[in-house]
Amino acid sequence: MAGISQKISAEEVLPLLARNVAVEGYQGRKDKQGRPTEFLILLKRYVGQARELVTLASPEGVIRVSNCDQAGPLLAILGYRLKQGCGKDASLETADAERAFLTIDSGFPLAELEETLQGGKPFVCPFAASPVPLLFSPNDWTQGEKHGGNDVIDALLDDPVLARLYWAMARMDTETATALRQLAGVQKLLPFSPVLDFYGSHISIRHGRVIVPGGTAAESAWRELAGASPEAPQEFVARLLAKDDGWLAAYFDTLSRVAPAQMSYLTDSHRLPLFYDALRGRDISPGPARPVFRPDPELLLLMTRLQLDSAGQPIVPGNLEVWQQIIHKKSDSKIVRQWAKRASHWKNPDQLLEAMFAFSRQTSDDGPLPIYLMLSAIDGGRPGGQHLSPETVLLLADKFPRYGSQYLIFSEFQGLDDAAITHFLGVVDGLDRISNVTLRANALGIFQSNVGLWQILARQGQISPANLNDSWQNVIAPFAPGIGSSAQLFDAAQSSLQDLWRAAAGRPNLSHSEVVVLLAGPNQSDPGGQQVRQELADRIRAVMDGQRLVSLDTLLALGNGLTELAQGKPVANTLIPLAGELREFEMPRPMFTGSERSEWAAGFYNTRHSSLQTRTDLAKLIKAPGSQKELADARGLVVPFLRDTLVGLNYAYYEPPGAQILHNNPLFVRSHDFSGEMAIGGGQSWHVPHVFGSGLPAGGGAHLAGSLADLPFVLAEAEQDFIVPENVQALIWHELVPGLLSSSTLPRWWGVSRNELHAVTLYQRTGEELLATAAHDEKLRLIVVDILSQRMVPQRSEQMQKSLQAGAVTEALARVMPGETFHLAAEFRQRYPGQSDYWGKAGQELESLSSRYPAEVSWKRLSEDFGVPHPALAQNYTRELLNLKPFPAFMGYSSRLLAESWDSNNLYWARLADEMGYAPETLNRLVPELTHRMVEKIFATDFEDWPAMLRAMRETGEEFRQGKIASVPRTDVKYDR
Repeated sequence: MAGISQKISAEEVLPLLARNVAVEGYQGRKDKQGRPTEFLILLKRYVGQARELVTLASPEGVIRVSNCDQAGPLLAILGYRLKQGCGKDASLETADAERAFLTIDSGFPLAELEETLQGGKPFVCPFAASPVPLLFSPNDWTQGEKHGGNDVIDALLDDPVLARLYWAMARMDTETATALRQLAGVQKLLPFSPVLDFYGSHISIRHGRVIVPGGTAAESAWRELAGASPEAPQEFVARLLAKDDGWLAAYFDTLSRVAPAQMSYLTDSHRLPLFYDALRGRDISPGPARPVFRPDPELLLLMTRLQLDSAGQPIVPGNLEVWQQIIHKKSDSKIVRQWAKRASHWKNPDQLLEAMFAFSRQTSDDGPLPIYLMLSAIDGGRPGGQHLSPETVLLLADKFPRYGSQYLIFSEFQGLDDAAITHFLGVVDGLDRISNVTLRANALGIFQSNVGLWQILARQGQISPANLNDSWQNVIAPFAPGIGSSAQLFDAAQSSLQDLWRAAAGRPNLSHSEVVVLLAGPNQSDPGGQQVRQELADRIRAVMDGQRLVSLDTLLALGNGLTELAQGKPVANTLIPLAGELREFEMPRPMFTGSERSEWAAGFYNTRHSSLQTRTDLAKLIKAPGSQKELADARGLVVPFLRDTLVGLNYAYYEPPGAQILHNNPLFVRSHDFSGEMAIGGGQSWHVPHVFGSGLPAGGGAHLAGSLADLPFVLAEAEQDFIVPENVQALIWHELVPGLLSSSTLPRWWGVSRNELHAVTLYQRTGEELLATAAHDEKLRLIVVDILSQRMVPQRSEQMQKSLQAGAVTEALARVMPGETFHLAAEFRQRYPGQSDYWGKAGQELESLSSRYPAEVSWKRLSEDFGVPHPALAQNYTRELLNLKPFPAFMGYSSRLLAESWDSNNLYWARLADEMGYAPETLNRLVPELTHRMVEKIFATDFEDWPAMLRAMRETGEEFRQGKIASVPRTDVKYDR
């Protein structure tokens, strides 16, 4: 009844209760006592009633009622009474409405009790109190006048600040929490509960000293920053938490999460205070612990995604002079204007980074920091000699506010050179200048669709890396400035498609069916791969049919036929049946008139595109042709339908598992609004689309408004509400699910070899073997803990270490995620090559496989094939295993970062497929289905409930092993072992 998952362990009960009280129990600021919410009022009543029932129960924890005489005390607690005497006609009625509501809502077996009172068998109801572990002693939490005489639960329910402190300290490792209790005491820590909640989990006290980011080499710098030595934990932690209203604690916490390479650079004795001073700025308000969720995700992105060169220095896209110009651009931000005055004197990258730390305090979609992160992602992975030119960097920065959402394609395909990028920006500028709103929207939809199809085919390897630049230029070139009519747009679209098919299939003219099969995946030689490819093609066709979209064959034949008709060729009879297909999508008359829609539909809803299609009667024009020019221009009438089909192919390719809208709302694709009329200046036409109109039938239902950028995530966002949780009251947070679903649909597994698939299994098994061996080998245990500490918060690392020390291998393995065992094996092999003494059976097999096929089973190859995309975290749709600690939940869009730091799913599903004898290509079917089932099983309590994720994944895996889900024909898997 407290909103806590029923699948948690006993030690999690009180921390999660405290968390829910702090977050949901009081209105107003979370660092002060507010007015109790309805949730808390009911919760207190539930607790009170439960206590009364426990008191009523026998010493064995059972409530027994045999007759009416015994029922009185129980009925009084439940809020009921007998309507008439006992016997055959006995019935219960409400005596106390509040108590009766609690009885019904909590599921008390009232019907069985009533049957007993009617003369049935005795009523027996187990109702025993369940002891749960308590952090510290009861006296620690019930001291002071406010909580005197209360027990711990009452103290937590009555005080959100105390509850928040309990939640915060329960997420610290035991040694640190115990040390803080001994050094300061709970009461002295109460003022710091908000800061400890957000930024306390990485504070670690070991052997009487605080472990600081950067280690012993950075201790002197931290001493200067905090005003106390890490060797004096009480004073250091007190200063850390109190300084600058929590900003130093936020800085400490963020630095604790970065990888070793960035850590070495950022914690340099000169840079550490320099960057903090920039972050702090002149005004510390508002503090980073004031909101409900952590603010400032840009700070974490800046540190964790900092691109360093081979010399350990930050990569500066272009050069410093370019960034001086970028920051000097006109800005409404006072901080940017202040730093622009200093930019003229920049001499080294540290000064640029200093400004970025200052900008990280601002939430901006197009400020200097988002530009820097995106351009670093584009430029960082390029080999020497192929970096972006200063001119290209300046151009990209200048166009970023409008076209920045489109730049993900340049960070994914770093083979696109300066000329390709410059050409793209020139083309989109031209399309943006089309004055006719309808023509511009159709042009944007077709152009973005063709670019999206190019991206799909390039990602699947059907466009060779050597042909990336040429094929890209050919696909976008027909849309160069000069499109002034729909007829010209049709010609540009057709020319672009022909160049795209030529690059991917070797010939310019493909049938609609061939296009669908091409998108489904590369050619497959074995029957199993052919079958899976055919199934994926059928899924694309099902979406196209569900959206009632006209085939490319019909549209291109109509356009070309109208040109021939204008030339006097007798093709009218062949065109009329094709023209009739354009009207097959028509829907019944709308329920709402235009005025009713304006009144009842929230926000703007543009129906111009679909309305024009319903009025298009191409057959009439063909039967009664006008002038040659009219006939030649008539192919422009095909353009809206062509746009929908091309957009639909993109939608269909990224169909999320379990999709409903794509199959049941035939106007979903047609309603995609490229007009940009939702935003001033029409910039939304190039931005990530929003799900618009959900739940508003007067507006025409849900549709997307914006560009096709980030389409996999946005489609999953639109479809996620149709996933029904398996557990009542399950928390499945909004930004997590689309991230999981898009990470299962965007990857394709056509290029994965059987050796790769088996190597993923061996890496995970080898990591498990290392953990098992570490349970009785202290030297190895220290190594294992050190490696995994890069991916675990101190509490989890300590728990795993204690389990290993106790020889509880099963318990240790239960706490470790597949991504962590994979990382453990990979990192150990890299650090200690040739250390075969620690290898078990899996490690020996991995060594053998690696020696024979080093390229196939290398970390780089497996990361590219089994990693997940990170469009929000790394500004990139490239699949990659980043080896980061799980990100915390932030406010707004950046809570996507939490989902993108979870990389265990694909590794785990691949292991299951390998162990159960499935071929690699079957992952194209298995991964989306298993991920969908996992989402149904998530039963979380808070937004960072990683154990709930792990639990749901393993429960899904067990169902899969038992053959309950994802039935796919197996093949005889043969490994070259």
